[in-house]
Amino acid sequence: MLKKEIIELNEARSKEFCAPAARDERAMYASKHPTNILVFKCMDGRINLPFITGVPIGILHPFRHIGGKFVLGDPYLGRLVLDEKEQAVRQGRPTLALCTYHFSKGDPHRGCAGHKYDTESACRGAIALKKEFDVVFGTNNPAMGAILLGIETDEDSLIFTNEDGDSFSIAENSEASDTEVLTALTRIYPNISKQMLNDLLPLAFGNRAYIRSKKLAGDRPHSELVHGENIICVGRGFDWLHLPNRALIIGPYEYYEHTWRDAIAIAGNIVRSNFENNADLKHSEALLIISAPYRDFEEKGIAKMKADFFYKVSQDALGDNIQALKMEVLVGVTDMTTMKFHQL
Repeated sequence: MLKKEIIELNEARSKEFCAPAARDERAMYASKHPTNILVFKCMDGRINLPFITGVPIGILHPFRHIGGKFVLGDPYLGRLVLDEKEQAVRQGRPTLALCTYHFSKGDPHRGCAGHKYDTESACRGAIALKKEFDVVFGTNNPAMGAILLGIETDEDSLIFTNEDGDSFSIAENSEASDTEVLTALTRIYPNISKQMLNDLLPLAFGNRAYIRSKKLAGDRPHSELVHGENIICVGRGFDWLHLPNRALIIGPYEYYEHTWRDAIAIAGNIVRSNFENNADLKHSEALLIISAPYRDFEEKGIAKMKADFFYKVSQDALGDNIQALKMEVLVGVTDMTTMKFHQL
């Protein structure tokens, strides 16, 4: 039963997250790499940066929406970004925003559906977001920076790039030395601070190790390359859901032509298509997970109200797909200090 599987997964991941060794690992990592990294990415379940970089869970702070489409003028998102930046400043830490886009080198139709499989459109969207950060915070701000980052999903490769088209693909340079990687990133991102650059390197080195291991393992099965999601997640606080290509994750953010309600509806159609076209899902179940995060007791009550609101909006947006997929539902709040999901 999928619902039971996810509840048990969360219990296990929360225990792992709270274990003394894991806490010490995050503390040591943060002391060496203090930059607060925000990742703006698509809802696509194939995109999982902790998995393909080896960075500990809880270090990268994800923001997800269809096509990786965001606008800082969204009152909710804008406030979240400011909160992240201001909290980091109080701690004496810089913040770096990764404005990502994704594509498939093997087949355009394995690319980003949110941009109608148009890689140039996806890249332009990420550039537009990066420029918004530049306008708001400046291009040489030691407290807040933003960069462009591509993700090639066939090989799960990071592509460090900039608006001028200068780029460095980890898959194409998997044998590059640490010095060569540093030289490339220094050239591509001349406006970020040395601290931010230093804290970007673990993502590059971790992805290099991941790519090397995948090359040794041989060709990936086709099922890993195409959409295989049977879970839709709505809200925030899904850092613990470390399941590549299993879940479409949608944050409650607004964009000009795609609201988060639209994104939920599109996610429902994607999952329905997956069940119709992916033989691996023939005997699987579909699940809707709603989560609202909180960090202290005072926030928990509001989080419960948010979760209820997210659920009602999701029901309306998914419409007939709930019945067609016989979709089970999990509604809850997530304690971000423990990654524990509390079902309501």
